[in-house]
Amino acid sequence: MPPLIWTHLPGRELVVQTFSLLGHPAAWAPISVAPEATWLAFLSLLPPLAIFLAVLTLDWRERRLMSFALIAFGVVSVFLGLLQLAQGPTSPLRFFEFTNQTDPVGFFANRNHFAALLYCSILLCGAMLAPQFAGLLSGRKKGRLSGDGSYPLAAIAVGVALVVLIAGEVVSRSRAGVILMVVALVAGFVLYGDNRRAVENVTFPRLLGAIVALAIVLLGQAALSRLLDRFDVDPLADARFVFARSTIAAAKSVMPIGAGVGSFPSIYPTFEKSGDLLPGIYANHAHNDFLEAWLETGLIGPILFVIFLIWLARKAIAAWASSNPDLLPVDRALIRASILIILLLLGHSFVDYPLRTGAMMAVFALACGLLIDPPIASAPAAPLSNRNRQKLRRRTMAPSKLSQ
Repeated sequence: MPPLIWTHLPGRELVVQTFSLLGHPAAWAPISVAPEATWLAFLSLLPPLAIFLAVLTLDWRERRLMSFALIAFGVVSVFLGLLQLAQGPTSPLRFFEFTNQTDPVGFFANRNHFAALLYCSILLCGAMLAPQFAGLLSGRKKGRLSGDGSYPLAAIAVGVALVVLIAGEVVSRSRAGVILMVVALVAGFVLYGDNRRAVENVTFPRLLGAIVALAIVLLGQAALSRLLDRFDVDPLADARFVFARSTIAAAKSVMPIGAGVGSFPSIYPTFEKSGDLLPGIYANHAHNDFLEAWLETGLIGPILFVIFLIWLARKAIAAWASSNPDLLPVDRALIRASILIILLLLGHSFVDYPLRTGAMMAVFALACGLLIDPPIASAPAAPLSNRNRQKLRRRTMAPSKLSQ
């Protein structure tokens, strides 16, 4: 934009003063006060966008496999985190220089984002667990189990994965992660609201309670005491209120167009007061993604977010309304688990910034993609029984006999 326009935008006074101090006339400039960071922010959206579009091309069976892959990735992350914890702060398995050196972080730099991956994986386990064990305990020992497409080995694997993920969540010592994990475990009971018989047959509450108890036993007293220490006074807890106050002041100064996506580290220090500075703490994010998005996007961000919430609410109503008879119980549960994953990540964003990491953006994109039905041509039908298979085989063989 020409100087005649951008110099009159709110919040650009400091930039205008800089040109004046340098003795240079104001040049053409973009809307964002940090255009390079804005371009990088948009480029960071390419991987989650690719994940979202890829999920739209998958049928129900492939979406189940994707969910299993994410659960497996969460389990691998837990074991990596335990190795990091065992090797100490100087572990070569810590892939980032600035990280939580005394806690497991997996493939992340921050224990909170590591915990976010785990509670998302726990919800996917909940979506898989009830139908798997319903088939496992229904009396069928071989082959494909009752029309839900479950297998005994898969049921056992999901149960073991859930134990590992719960243990990893507690060891991570993320307060928000542990609280949201409890929410995810409780939410597991509403994934099968229209299939009570299947849940009652496997006494799902007892099963889930047994898994949680087993995870606590495996953790031991030392791990639990480490977690309780995290719920003591934390300097960052006070810093979040400071960050929020300064972010709100900065957001008001650049209304209604915002400062530009990715511009928080550039504009926040100009509103930070000397009395708010905390030793050893640098505000690279607001630790409240909604306030940070308001600062960077102005009115556009909240409007887009409201539109997204309306879309999500419609999907949630459809997911818990009258069930689609063409869907297997596990596929219906995956849709509901995806809605809960989105809500948990949004709730986590009030106290942190999980969606500003590439991995969690990809998980969020995967959950959004699972809410959209696959192409009709690729949607698999329910598994055929042995009798139906024989009928179908006889029908397909009939033309060949006539031709002979």
